[in-house]
Amino acid sequence: MYRILLTILFLTASVCAQAQLLADSLRNIIARKDLPLEMRIDATDRLGQVVFFNTGWKEGLDILRQSIQLAAPMKDGSYRAHTYGMMAASYYITGDTEAAYKHFDSATLYIRHSNNKLMKGYVLYMKGWLQVRSRQETDAINTLQEALEVLEKAPGGLTYLQAVYSEIAGVYFKWYDLVNVEKYTRLSLDAANQLKILEKLISANQERGGYFINLYRENTERTAALDSALYYMRRSLHLARANRERLVTPSNIPFSAIGIANIFRENMPATPANKDSVDYYNNIALEEGKLTKQFAVEAGVYNELASEAAKRGDYQSAVNYLNGAILVSAKDPLFDKYNLSQSHLGLAECYEQLKDTALALHNYKQYMTLYQELFDVEKMNKAKDLEAKYEMARKEKDLLQIRLIAEQRNKELIQARYLSGQKDQALLAAKYAASLQDKALLNAKYETELKQQALSTANYKTSQREQELKVMSERFSYNRKLNKIYSILTIALFLAAAFLYFAFKQRSKALKQKQQLHNMELDKIKQEHRISMLSAMLEGQEQERTRLARDLHDGLGGLLSGVKIELSALNAPEKTSPQQTIVHKTLRHLDHAVDELRRIARSMMPEVLLAYGLGEATREYCNGLKKSGVPVTCQVYHYRNEMNHGRQVTLYRIMQELVNNAVKHAAATQILVQLQQSDNRIFLTVEDDGKGFDQSEMTALKGAGLANIQSRTEMLQGTLEVSSSPGTGASFTVECSVN
Repeated sequence: MYRILLTILFLTASVCAQAQLLADSLRNIIARKDLPLEMRIDATDRLGQVVFFNTGWKEGLDILRQSIQLAAPMKDGSYRAHTYGMMAASYYITGDTEAAYKHFDSATLYIRHSNNKLMKGYVLYMKGWLQVRSRQETDAINTLQEALEVLEKAPGGLTYLQAVYSEIAGVYFKWYDLVNVEKYTRLSLDAANQLKILEKLISANQERGGYFINLYRENTERTAALDSALYYMRRSLHLARANRERLVTPSNIPFSAIGIANIFRENMPATPANKDSVDYYNNIALEEGKLTKQFAVEAGVYNELASEAAKRGDYQSAVNYLNGAILVSAKDPLFDKYNLSQSHLGLAECYEQLKDTALALHNYKQYMTLYQELFDVEKMNKAKDLEAKYEMARKEKDLLQIRLIAEQRNKELIQARYLSGQKDQALLAAKYAASLQDKALLNAKYETELKQQALSTANYKTSQREQELKVMSERFSYNRKLNKIYSILTIALFLAAAFLYFAFKQRSKALKQKQQLHNMELDKIKQEHRISMLSAMLEGQEQERTRLARDLHDGLGGLLSGVKIELSALNAPEKTSPQQTIVHKTLRHLDHAVDELRRIARSMMPEVLLAYGLGEATREYCNGLKKSGVPVTCQVYHYRNEMNHGRQVTLYRIMQELVNNAVKHAAATQILVQLQQSDNRIFLTVEDDGKGFDQSEMTALKGAGLANIQSRTEMLQGTLEVSSSPGTGASFTVECSVN
């Protein structure tokens, strides 16, 4: 308890210092005299947001009012619209709904005096945000879709598009429409990755994790969905904790932690390792909830701790936790009635076990009162949800009907235009045909006259032409025969040339393919040679380790044991003499030497690895370190011991090297070793919360240890993933196949 108190005090000081550092930085920017007014207004808005979520609601709202005064001389109303929108959200968070809508009306008024599409989209987003929290989901969806249309056309609209995607996903979460939840959480995460804004990355990963956990609950055979949910929630927590000094809303840390704890508690087997994970993340949520005044999270953790205490039969501790939950809920102006009702129900059950019927009856009455209120609200909310869904379906039906009527009218209009065009075309064709007939008649008359004139000369020339035609026909016949011969010869030559060209191309292609195959074969041989040399070297190292362990145990161990037996055989005198004291001291030193010798021999080639496999060897190694004072935690999931001995030894050496590096260099207070098998893939993860390192300097940091790890990973034909930054610890993950 004393350690937890110290930790909370330390984290409180740290969070306050980091928030103060960010606020001081913004104040320094605002204090610059040469800062343009637009940038001063933006910096003041951000300062108000930071102070609101970290220092106090009243002070944050006062700073936002100063931003309104700064924007008063601006003709463009978008600046005041933006600040009024932030104030509307802030007042709604404090529980003052009337003030929230009043300030939103001001934002709507000022945005009419601006052509800034980005801010118009932002005001629409804030309208949808308020409608969602007022349980006007159908109107909210329409408003947010309208905001999407505006922001997609606005320069820089991606900044608010991510927030709109997030709000739409939240509505579909309530309606349990997983198809649309998947779509909008994916769009939200893609936008956050493009923006690289910390707060948006954290919230987008939380939403994506929520989608996958709902997908798993819909069908518990989708184990991949559960793994994905855990991945995204852990990523959100890691981002929040690794960048604490940059957080505007530090409440992201407890929300992520409680989400991970709930995944382990509700969906994982009740193993000791999973129980440790639940406790670990619950403690983070409790500590961070106290720091960031997230009373709902704090009350929920107290209820969970009370439930665990009641299961153990420690009802007095459960009563203390539940009273703590009730006190915390009372501090929250928008307290969660469900958490409070569960606290009273737990108290009633505990007092019943403690035979205090009066307090048990009192808490049962409190529980029934809250339950009735929750039931009435839930019933009203369900009715509103059904009404919203019905209204949306009706609007969609009306829209489809309007579109159908419009399409029919367009079709009729097109058909009328087509008929009119056909009539005009037929009239033009008739006029053209008449003109052609007149022209043909004139041509016929003229040709008749010409024929009559030519008829007299035609008879004379006919006999002469017949003679010429006979000569010409003979000449044409001879030329046709020559042309046929030339054509046949030309085609034959062309075919021969084409055949030779095709044969040349095929031979060139075959030679190139043969050269490529030869090069690929050489690369394969070189790779196999390198792997075989690496395998032989590591196998030689393991054999040498085994031989040294056997020689130490059988040779030097036997010799030390013999010396101990011979010294023990000395008869003890009646009185203790200096010589006898030296003998006893020597025997103790020999005992320590034998124990150290056995420890070294087991480290060089652990017997558990040979007998029971990698999973048990990893547990034994971590337990040994824990007994010696090293804060290490071991988790083994679904490992089926299907790997051959050589690959197990290699993976074991990688784990040893990573843990030794964490102990020697990281100055860690907690080390986590996790071995997991998923189908035919093995995942080994070693994490610590030490000082970490800059990954850009990874090449300079690589010593013999990291080089050995990389070499062994290549020998396993696996991959090594490193995640670290200064001051946030380090994470090493090795992935390889079973065979």
